[in-house]
Order: sequence, then structure tokens, then C-alpha cells
Amino acid sequence: MTSENTITLDMDATVGFVGAGRLGTSVAAGLHRAEINVVAVSSRSLASAESLAERVPGCAPVPTSQDVADIADVVFITTGDAEITLVAQEIAWREGQGVIHCSGARPLSDLAAAHDSGARIGGLHPLQTFPTPDSADLIPGASAAVGSEDPGLLDWLQKVVYVLEAKPFTIKEEHRAVYHASAVMACGLVASLMGLAAEVWEEMGVSRADALTALRPLTAATVEAVGREGMPEAITGPAVRGDVETIRMHLEAMKHLPARLSHAYTALNYDAMSLFEERDGLSAEAGAEIKELFRQSLEDHSKERHS
Repeated sequence: MTSENTITLDMDATVGFVGAGRLGTSVAAGLHRAEINVVAVSSRSLASAESLAERVPGCAPVPTSQDVADIADVVFITTGDAEITLVAQEIAWREGQGVIHCSGARPLSDLAAAHDSGARIGGLHPLQTFPTPDSADLIPGASAAVGSEDPGLLDWLQKVVYVLEAKPFTIKEEHRAVYHASAVMACGLVASLMGLAAEVWEEMGVSRADALTALRPLTAATVEAVGREGMPEAITGPAVRGDVETIRMHLEAMKHLPARLSHAYTALNYDAMSLFEERDGLSAEAGAEIKELFRQSLEDHSKERHS
């Protein structure tokens, strides 16, 4: 293995993808729109590779991940997290080649086999949800975590994020898992919370679809307020107002619903009390009383589960 990189990483570098799911397809399409040369894709399913290639003119669907690595200067591994290490191990990498995984949680050491073969390894995780393969339009304006111990590759990754019209940032390796957990809290769990709220409506005889139609503008306005006002100013509701009696009514009414719905309401409120207490207008006395109501409700839930 020589010490010189034999592949030049610039905006003319060719790019390939191993993995053709929603994230990989969206990122590949975004790179193509940014005039980065995406040349090859492989996937466990040839149909998936062909589907990505149809969205990216000039990209060839190829049978194996090795075929991608033989063609591209930089390879994005956009498989499931559990497959990243295997992909890195099964390919014969070239000196100076760029190897990028797009996992938010997995460490760069998952690419150790590529590094040991002389490749330059890094990570690029778009902090965005990709609900369909045609989600490239969601990348501009988003942020993206980038990382590499190779200065040249890190510079390339940052430039790529900029041409995608996104905002690059770096995180420490030891923080990757908790960073990704926070992303799940702000994305999948928000959607899940809407689902739980809709289940409360179902208990009232309203369909999930109708409930979500009614709740969505409320959630959208809340997210907008977080961006506009920040935290904790964007928080509204009886707990932050110190409305003890309304909280009592909520907790009493929720006793007649499935226990998991009542528990979700109580646990989320209890754990958010520190944010509520930052708001002006919530007196120490009312805050303490509300927190005790939530604590007692959680204790009652615990007793019921173990009875």
C-alpha cells in the first residue's frame, strides 16, 4: 500500500451507490441535480438498482457492489446499518478511494476494512426523513452530519453538502448514537405521538384518518413555532400555564382509555416539566403541584402493571 492517494477527490469525482433504498435513491438524485456524476448503483434487488438508475440519468445498475467500486471514485454505502461492515469487507478497494456510509448511529470504524485497504473513509448523514425514494426535494435546507479523519475527504464531504444546498456539521464519534437517538425523537417519535393522539380520537369514535386530518395543522403550527420562537417559548398547554385543574381533568379522563395512552400522556408531561419550568408565568407552587400529579399518575401506572 502506497502513501499517495491515487484518486483525486473533487467535484468531478465519480460517485457510486451500494444500496438503493429511499435514502440512497434520494441522495443519488440530489447529487445528480447538483451536477455530481453518479455513475453506478448496486442493490440486493436488481429491480431496486434499476429504479434508482431511472431517476439518475447516466447511472448504470450493476450486478455487484464490487462493480460499483471498480467504476466510482467515491462509493456511498446506503444499505441498512447491519450490512455496512459486510459491504466494506467484501469489496477490494482502491488506494485513495472514498468510502462513505450514511448511517447516523454507526461509527466510522464499521468501514475499517476499507481503511485497511488504503481507502479514505467517512460518513455523511442527512438529518432528514426520506418517506419515499423521491424525497430529494427534502434535502435543500436540511442539515447533514459529516465526518472523516482524512482532511481531503472531510473537505469533499462538506462541499458535497453545500452543493446539495444543505448545512454541514460535525459530531464526535462517541456522540453518534445519542445524536441519532435525538433525531429519532424529533422525527419518528413525533409521528408516533401523532398516531397515539389519533388513537385517543378513535376512542371517541373518530377514524384515525379524520383525527390526523384535524390534528395535522396543530402539529405543523407547533413545529413552525419552535423554529420561530425557540424553546421553551413555543410550548403551550395547561401544564406550562399552571392550570392545575385542567391537568386533573385530563388525568382523570385518561384513566378510561387504554393504559398505554394514559401513560404516554403522563410520562411525556412529567419528563418535560424542566422545560415547562423555564417559561415565565408558571409559578413554583403550581409547577410543583402539577409535577406531583404526574408523578402520582406514573406511580399508579407502575402499580397496575405489577399487580
